[in-house]
Amino acid sequence: MSTRTHLWLAAVAVLAMGALEAPQARAGFQLGDAANYAVLYEGAGNHTLQFNNGTITGNIGLGDELNGTPSFTISNASLTGNVNFAGTANSNSSIGISGSSSPYSVSGGGTLTGTINSNVSQVETDLTALNSLSSTLGGETGTSLAIDTHTPVSKSQPISANAGVLDANGNRVFTVTSLNFQNGETLNINGDGTGTQTVVFNINQNVHFSGTIVLGGGLTSDQVLFNLIGGAALTAGDTLQTAANGATLTGTFLDPNGTININSVVLKGRLFGGDTSDFSIVSGASVDTTGLPTGSGPPSVGPGGDIVPVPSSLILLGIGGLCLAGYGWRRKLAAA
Repeated sequence: MSTRTHLWLAAVAVLAMGALEAPQARAGFQLGDAANYAVLYEGAGNHTLQFNNGTITGNIGLGDELNGTPSFTISNASLTGNVNFAGTANSNSSIGISGSSSPYSVSGGGTLTGTINSNVSQVETDLTALNSLSSTLGGETGTSLAIDTHTPVSKSQPISANAGVLDANGNRVFTVTSLNFQNGETLNINGDGTGTQTVVFNINQNVHFSGTIVLGGGLTSDQVLFNLIGGAALTAGDTLQTAANGATLTGTFLDPNGTININSVVLKGRLFGGDTSDFSIVSGASVDTTGLPTGSGPPSVGPGGDIVPVPSSLILLGIGGLCLAGYGWRRKLAAA
């Protein structure tokens, strides 16, 4: 075998390895710096984020939207993460913790392992961007979807991300027309296996998630957004409620203009919003961001324009070009 043949085969092998190993780029919505939080509360008005009898793994942020002065209370619960206020933080005693340093003891039992911080301006920046993201995505027309896990004998419903309308930013968008999702039932949301898709469910109604949400096909909770779009200016929105007897919901839940009341559920993902009302995470509810990536920059609906090319696809094109060139070269040798 000639030296030129060896070099050609080596080049093809290198490109093939790159095609297998190259990371795939992801278009679609980005959580940005909001990915550093498990819970973000709008904080409009003089209201309270109440957390008791549960577990949160991840940071909590309280904004001061509409010049609000929100409070945070914790009792009989455990938090592993910081509590960041956009404005002035509550005193430790009013929060419900005691001790000279972290981990603090929590009233009624439990611990707070983290710090309480005032004047974290990024909290307000993230909330403003998330509210804009919710409004922008909420204005898009998606594939009409009736979520009904109750009627089928299997008490489950599969949803293919590919069935959603592909928007200009690479999001797969659904418009939820109804929701019948009860205890002991399962909603299965499946990606295409690339790990690059982002899926948006726009919901304009009060919702009660009572079953289990399972993601497959390469989707993670940071790539699936349940976007409650009712109301405006942090008021008169849709109520987000759970009571799932300890079932697991996986995804990111965003409800800027509505009341949020989470109980008896394990949320593997993030929870943002809360309008000008109290925000409750109670009665055995947990929010867990373990294993999820952090982020930077403002949340956004996506990079804009065409979907970002996948690097491995470009490499495969290169392999094809080399193969064609090699085939032509070998034919020339044979004809000589």
